[in-house]
Amino acid sequence: MNIKDRIKRLFRLRFAILYPLAIFVAVFAHVTAASIGQGLWLIVPGVLLRLWSNSYAVKTEKLTTCGPYAFVRNPLYLGTLFILSGVVVLVQLYWVGAAALAAFIFAYARTVGNEEKLLEGIYKEEYAAYKKNVPSFTPRLTPYENRVEWPFSFERLLRSKEHKVFIWLGVGIILLYLKELCRVQKHASNTMVYVLVMVVLGLALLDLTEEWWRKRHLAVL
Repeated sequence: MNIKDRIKRLFRLRFAILYPLAIFVAVFAHVTAASIGQGLWLIVPGVLLRLWSNSYAVKTEKLTTCGPYAFVRNPLYLGTLFILSGVVVLVQLYWVGAAALAAFIFAYARTVGNEEKLLEGIYKEEYAAYKKNVPSFTPRLTPYENRVEWPFSFERLLRSKEHKVFIWLGVGIILLYLKELCRVQKHASNTMVYVLVMVVLGLALLDLTEEWWRKRHLAVL
């Protein structure tokens, strides 16, 4: 993504909400071990759903109706809502979080509408049948009967860079917990702090190593 595209991305509604919210959370959140445990019950399923979705999604090359898309039309957005709900629980800023979730739902509703118009124009009757039988956000219990199957692709997942969400979400949660530890305990020399700092550095190194490997090897696959 070039600089021009990055600047345009900043002005998309959902990112215009996300970045100020992240700053607010970093300043005012109070994260505890208990709130992390509670939030992870929503965050982990959301992350796994997004990872699963990106291993099957092929954008507009062909209509994706297999994997999680056989149960729900928008598994990526559903996963995001799980993650955001979990973050609200984790940071314990419920009123602010509720307002942010409402804003994200509004933003995603517009995005989903635009994407569906695009898919309807490309796939016509095929998408109309899929839309009729597969809900937008409430998963059906059985997979879509007329789905076209292809296998889980680790390469497709790497190309999506979705795993970076998991890495940096983990870094963010640990940093918020470190901030609370230092605020409450007034000491930055205990073993827990050192361990958490090493985990953060390890995750950052993992991301940098994966990025180097991906640029060096994945481009030729």
